[in-house]
Amino acid sequence: MEKMNSQARIFAITEILYENHLEGIANKELAKSVGTTQSNICRDMALFEQFGWAERNAHGKWRLSPKFGGIAGQIMKSYKVARLELSKEEEKYATAMQ
Repeated sequence: MEKMNSQARIFAITEILYENHLEGIANKELAKSVGTTQSNICRDMALFEQFGWAERNAHGKWRLSPKFGGIAGQIMKSYKVARLELSKEEEKYATAMQ
């Protein structure tokens, strides 16, 4: 496995966390999956926790937080707002054509 820089590790960790959301994943398992040291994982997960993107489950294993899950909800909300605005513009245009 090619050595990753810290930025690439964040993306790899995110993927591993969502793949293991129900069970969670321990630092040691996460380090092995990413191909890095437990020290790196500890630093990386401290950042995830600081930004509210990860939390520990009842068994002390990492998983993505509800805040992280809310990102997708915000994206969907943006699309709904965009559709509403487009619909209003379409109605305005159609009315003006009559």
